[in-house]
Amino acid sequence: MATDNRRARLALTAAVVVLLLGAVGVLVQQRFSPPDSPGGTLTAGGIEVDAPAGAGVRPVPAIAVPMTRGVGDGVELGFGSGRPRVRIPVAAAPSPGFVPVLVTAGGTRLAPARFDGRRVVADVDRPGAYWGGLLDLAALARAVVPDPGPRPECAGRASSAGGVTVEPGPARPVWTCVSAGDGRASITLISHARVPYRLTLPPGWPEPAARTTAAATSPVQLFGRPRQRDLLWPGSTETFDVPFARLPASIRGDAEPGPALGVALASVAHRAAALFGLTTAPEPAPDVLTCAADAGAGAADAWAALRPCHLDGGDVVRGLLTAGIGPVTGALALTGPAFTVAVTISRAQRFTQTVEYRPGAGRPTARVTGRCDAVSAVTGRHDAYRCSAAGVTYDPCFAETGPRVVCPTSATKAVLLTHPGALPAPPDQGGTADPFLLTLENGQQCLAVGAAPDVRYACADGRTVLRGAPDTSNPLWTIEARTIAKAYT
Repeated sequence: MATDNRRARLALTAAVVVLLLGAVGVLVQQRFSPPDSPGGTLTAGGIEVDAPAGAGVRPVPAIAVPMTRGVGDGVELGFGSGRPRVRIPVAAAPSPGFVPVLVTAGGTRLAPARFDGRRVVADVDRPGAYWGGLLDLAALARAVVPDPGPRPECAGRASSAGGVTVEPGPARPVWTCVSAGDGRASITLISHARVPYRLTLPPGWPEPAARTTAAATSPVQLFGRPRQRDLLWPGSTETFDVPFARLPASIRGDAEPGPALGVALASVAHRAAALFGLTTAPEPAPDVLTCAADAGAGAADAWAALRPCHLDGGDVVRGLLTAGIGPVTGALALTGPAFTVAVTISRAQRFTQTVEYRPGAGRPTARVTGRCDAVSAVTGRHDAYRCSAAGVTYDPCFAETGPRVVCPTSATKAVLLTHPGALPAPPDQGGTADPFLLTLENGQQCLAVGAAPDVRYACADGRTVLRGAPDTSNPLWTIEARTIAKAYT
């Protein structure tokens, strides 16, 4: 008869589990050697703990502070009173740029520590899990400097308006966008540097028409808060509205790292304070950053100059960074080359187009019957007449086949007028074909309604009347300071 051993095996397994894990900390406490006397030192795996009620070895957590390197297993402490001292051995002394810390709270917080020659040593004041760690100060500094944003599509592209082309020259570390219109150029500088730049503008240029600050991409918004201090800060833009007459010109930028270094150090201190659990604010206070920017400008020792700015973290962070300020400032690398942005301008050769009007070009919008009793008073063309119908005068009207004339009301519209009898004797061949219809640069059309010496043009908007003959002394004709794009004769 077969025997069912399954239940016996399960009972044996449960007994082993209870033996190993039945009481919290029983297994791990057994890994520590007991103290020689009450209040002595527990030891296990090279880890020493003074005066706890209980201790156990813990492996390094799966999630740890990104700027911290673990140095081995940690310790789980449980105690009722006193301040235990933890000593965690390290394989080698910390390299320059690394300082000893305890990593706690699941790898999300740090506690101050020191190095005694071979171990990370720290006093703790509450139960929990702790691991020895080495904080990488250079990585901490790099974490607060924003990465450059993406290159905008407009960068380096030329823009044209009214026959004028404005084009920016290449320059790093800024991108330049331009747009042209109404006799002016809008020139925008977009910084993708890691350091502010002081701009030197060409003579006669106005102050920036617009100034914006983009959100930084780092966990701490590094350069978004300080006042501008007349600098082009990383991630920010400045736009200048400049008349064409002030171009071509060049803008010079010179790196000014002092304010950036002050702001970066304040942001590093804030990040360190957050890692130590000394602040919950997502970023430094605006007045702290402004103070840091001012203190860093021209300071021989920016870190010392920031003392009045009340940086986050107080003495804990200040002591930490003071010991390793070299790796911090070295990792920031807040330097940059001077740059020059050349903005060039070119003008296309422009002229007023003259068009000989053809009677068939106008689409008839009305058909009337009238009379043509005289030649045109506004143009000397041999086929142009002055006609009237129902009390309305049309001039010019151009002869067509049969007893009809075409009287243009615009470049594309006309009145088809039927007249009885013969037309008056036409002007001599080769008569002066004065322009009777003008198209201005803005697209508005104006018809001649008077003859010399009272020459005038009535425009389609019903309000504008231009007096005098067009000025044809230049290739681009004008009338009353308005540019004529086309002149119909």
